[in-house]
Amino acid sequence: MLGIALGLLAYYSLTSLLARRAQTELRDSVEDVPTFSEPAPEDLVVSPGSGPTLDWSDYEAEDLAYWEALPIGGVLGRIVIPELDLDTIVVKGAELPQLRKGPGWIAWTDLPGPTGRCGISAHRSTYSGPFQHLERLKKGQIVDFYSPYRLYRYRVTGTLIVDPTDVEVVASTEEPTLALTACHPPWASTYRIVAEADLIEVRRTADTDE
Repeated sequence: MLGIALGLLAYYSLTSLLARRAQTELRDSVEDVPTFSEPAPEDLVVSPGSGPTLDWSDYEAEDLAYWEALPIGGVLGRIVIPELDLDTIVVKGAELPQLRKGPGWIAWTDLPGPTGRCGISAHRSTYSGPFQHLERLKKGQIVDFYSPYRLYRYRVTGTLIVDPTDVEVVASTEEPTLALTACHPPWASTYRIVAEADLIEVRRTADTDE
């Protein structure tokens, strides 16, 4: 039993090291994008939290064009969840090679936008476990997603546990929504935990507003 425990600890440590290195490389690759670089990008957002605003001006020419041209594994955005002490880069694609880098956008779900459900998946235990504490998200808490041009602010509506085959939890929606998914419980894949959220605010960053 001690040998198994030490083996798991070594595996966890190794995968976490690889994930941290991947995140550093991703940030370095987009260091010229203010919303993706350190420190946290709150100060770049035009009038954050000053009232409900959904600014879609030039969305197709900016965010949509960026995401559609992005290769699998490229930097899709940055997700910040204060309640989970999470601030990490999200990549395009959610297969194992991408999830070893960090949270990944499920490529057959919708991109953040005026309609549809954006699905983002991540590990809970290995590779730094970005969604390790996903069950701690409560109704009303905020999830911020940054593109190169905008802040997308979502409000959590709840969490649920589903079977791995239940793909309806990331099915497209008429209203703009977000689904964060991970295996459940930690260190197992018996179920999936899903945190659902509604888009409540979209604001441009200061440099693109000029």
